[in-house]
Amino acid sequence: MKNNALKTLAVLCFAIICGLGSLSAQEQQEKKVAYNFINEYGFFVGKRVGWTGVFINGITIKGNDAIGLGVGYGLNNATFQEVPIFLNYRHYFDRGRKLKPLINAAAGIGLHFWDQDVLVPYTNDYGYQSTYWDTESRKGVGLYATIAGGFRVKALSFTGGFFFRTFPSEKGFNGGIEAKVGYTF
Repeated sequence: MKNNALKTLAVLCFAIICGLGSLSAQEQQEKKVAYNFINEYGFFVGKRVGWTGVFINGITIKGNDAIGLGVGYGLNNATFQEVPIFLNYRHYFDRGRKLKPLINAAAGIGLHFWDQDVLVPYTNDYGYQSTYWDTESRKGVGLYATIAGGFRVKALSFTGGFFFRTFPSEKGFNGGIEAKVGYTF
């Protein structure tokens, strides 16, 4: 009788251990996290016009939500060069088709570098005071934000939406539309 009780206990323990193993495997499938790298290139048009490229390192959670840290490089007609550093969030709407609609939001700062013409006063050797034009290299920090919608087909993405930026070379808030095409690794 003791022998049967030990066998029953062993079978019960084995069943519980196997059941816990399959239960934890199911939990891991629900919490699927994967690395992704997104690069996108496009243009923006508003009060200011420019071209930009962004690179986002992040993770995808359950294949539908992606969050990452991005850095980019852009050329514009306000400050010439811009390096945005931002946090990016994307949500992919999985409808069971190859074409997945998406929502994209980013917010951060933009580091700006530009040359500006300045009037420089000087006094010559004879004490005559005058001025001349010179070019100074300047830098500053502005705000960077984007909200866009689009779609993804496999790894290729297309987005279009609104941008909001401040350029330290001028006062005021700049906004407009942007369009980008990209690829996800």
